[in-house]
Amino acid sequence: MTPAQEAGAVALGSTSGAGITDDSVSGAGRAAGRAAGRAAGRAAGQDDAPLPAQPEYAARARGLRKLFGRTVAVDSVDLDVPAGAVLGVLGPNGSGKTTVIRMLLGLCRPTAGEVQLLGRRMPEQAGEALPLVGALVEGPGFHPFLSGRENLLRAAAFEPAVPTALMPAVVDDALARVGLAGAARRAYRGYSLGMKQRLGLAAALLVPRDLVVLDEPTNGLDPAGTREVRRIIGELHRAGSTVLVSSHLLSEVEATCTHVAVLQSGVVIAQGELAGLLEGDHPVLEVITTDPDLALRTLRAAGVPARTCRGGIEAELLGTTAPTVIATLVRAGVEVSEARRRRTGLEELFAALTEDGAQ
Repeated sequence: MTPAQEAGAVALGSTSGAGITDDSVSGAGRAAGRAAGRAAGRAAGQDDAPLPAQPEYAARARGLRKLFGRTVAVDSVDLDVPAGAVLGVLGPNGSGKTTVIRMLLGLCRPTAGEVQLLGRRMPEQAGEALPLVGALVEGPGFHPFLSGRENLLRAAAFEPAVPTALMPAVVDDALARVGLAGAARRAYRGYSLGMKQRLGLAAALLVPRDLVVLDEPTNGLDPAGTREVRRIIGELHRAGSTVLVSSHLLSEVEATCTHVAVLQSGVVIAQGELAGLLEGDHPVLEVITTDPDLALRTLRAAGVPARTCRGGIEAELLGTTAPTVIATLVRAGVEVSEARRRRTGLEELFAALTEDGAQ
């Protein structure tokens, strides 16, 4: 491992396993984010230093392949994570989700293929990329006999741009953010599974991040905890961070993600904007009206393909837009009670994609 890669390992480490080493403590924490970095720059007299250009993609993979012995875990994966997006990685158990995430972060080497993380080639430039990344991968791992707060203080000690004097405040803020302030001084070994997940999430969010990677972040959480994770992901997105989250909870992905990638047997079988995938190739506008016959005649006369449905009509938005369809109906005297774009549910889409991929 090169010195740069060693620096990256200290910044990222691994959050898996029951125990934790100094490297994995820093992995729970990750290196300092943009706000602390700016403060350090000001202290060094670098106020006017130009900001680096932001890459179009927070992460990209091309031709990723991973073999474990003779087993092909990931095969020819091309993946794009747009900067500023919330990308949900979906797939059945054993589809390769966690393996892909680990290769993106440099936690395991691909057998073949290329990875870029925040515009840097991995793993060669891991030391530059990983300080800007927060991650919770394969569950958290902390010292069992230390309290949650003590564990986070150890993690904060590996954040190079967090001043020592500010560490207690940073840690207390992170604990409050994930709802662990009341259990901060309890030993980690006494935490429930959900509380351990919350502590791992707090460690990944000690400072602002350009990219946050969360592998099954709601595992073990009750409904209230799941809502908190949804809120935190929304906050990260609004703050401009890119979030990559793997989950088996399709309703949570549909509620929080802007983009999705679906894996099946180690292969990406679909990816793109969630709204576009749910609409499919032929967007349809459902119009609820008390006069479906007049609505049907009006749209067909305007050259808009349409058909009747329960409660009204369905208009295909091919070469036209929803506002145009509605305006055409209103001008013709059609009473429009409600109009909405028809979207396939994510559960239905996921089932169709994975069933097709298995055939």
